[in-house]
Amino acid sequence: MNSKKKNVLLVAPFTNLPGEKGFNRFTYITKKLSDIGHHVTLLTSSFKHGEKEFRDPQKINVLSESLPYKIVIIQELGYSKNVGFDRIWSHRHFAKQLTTYLKTLEQKPDVIYCAYPMMGAAYEVGKYAKRNKIPFIIDIQDVWPESIKNTLKFPDPLTDTLLYPLTVYANRIYQLADSVVGVSQSYIERVEKVNHHAKNFVPVFIGTDLSHFDSCTKLEVFKKPGEFWITYVGTLSYSYDLPTVIRAVAQLKKKGFNQIVLKVMGDGPFKDKFEQLAKELDAPVEFMGYLSYEHMVPTLVRSDIAANAISKGAQQSITNKIGDYVAAGLPVLNSSLNKEFSDIVTCKKIGYNYAPGDASTLADLILSLYHNVDLRRSFGANARLLAEEKFDRRTSYQEIYSVVESVSI
Repeated sequence: MNSKKKNVLLVAPFTNLPGEKGFNRFTYITKKLSDIGHHVTLLTSSFKHGEKEFRDPQKINVLSESLPYKIVIIQELGYSKNVGFDRIWSHRHFAKQLTTYLKTLEQKPDVIYCAYPMMGAAYEVGKYAKRNKIPFIIDIQDVWPESIKNTLKFPDPLTDTLLYPLTVYANRIYQLADSVVGVSQSYIERVEKVNHHAKNFVPVFIGTDLSHFDSCTKLEVFKKPGEFWITYVGTLSYSYDLPTVIRAVAQLKKKGFNQIVLKVMGDGPFKDKFEQLAKELDAPVEFMGYLSYEHMVPTLVRSDIAANAISKGAQQSITNKIGDYVAAGLPVLNSSLNKEFSDIVTCKKIGYNYAPGDASTLADLILSLYHNVDLRRSFGANARLLAEEKFDRRTSYQEIYSVVESVSI
């Protein structure tokens, strides 16, 4: 690695700060870059996306004094729903405030590492980097606008037409990047279609720090004798096919399998809708809410199956939850149609794929694993091995640090 220490500006509007719920990629990168001697500024929002509430400025000031890196908070308006005009206005306001902040910088950064999305922020940062000849690294977390395509209930040709201006905008952002990191090969390939000059194209799964993950497993969690847990972790929204899992466990309950329970850890705009469905079907579902990472892990590791419930048309590839599922050594039942992850499930023998919306097939798969403890152990052992090989941030993120250190100043 390059021994020259750099001034790094890391822009991550949706990150979690230390002490907040979650175990975010960008805070982790910031800390590790600081640990190896770089001078890092983490720029984020005044608004917490996951919890839909604003950060306390006094707490941020106290936190900043204890960290080896600098935190800069950019004001945002806030919003109540993940999809809506108030979110658009909020993100536009953030981008404008970010532009103002960049103009005030007396010492320009040696390198900029930027999360994508949000789109406006990445565009403004990318333009600033180009004007000032600063290496610009973009980290693709989601492919906008493709990721919102399934929220628009129109025929595909009409939807593509409506989203075309945003697609052009996304292409312009991608083309600004001098190096590209992404959470999956699928996302990297999307950028490669329009950016032919970047020095690096590096897929690095979001993953988890297995040392930290394992340290969180010790908290005691009560589990009734004989109970069998299928667990979902993540957002409760249009992209996630939780209704199919709810219907599957409801079917099994009707067949007398009362001990099979769905555990849901997360929150989102469809929470009430999903809870109502579970109530109507008398489904054995426990909605546990949005938990801290340290409280989520103990329930996950005591589960029997992990549910990667992704809706048809959703563009998610290899999400946050996958790293935690495989770290927990759980068989994965996957409805994502993303070829990259579907192939991993099959080739690495960590579980089964099924079609989104097919509750009957899912119920059969749950039952087959319920009756076959040896198969569960085999899938689980393969999953944990995969976590150690591909999802452990302690080793996999070295590629990210290398990209940061290899860029020319």
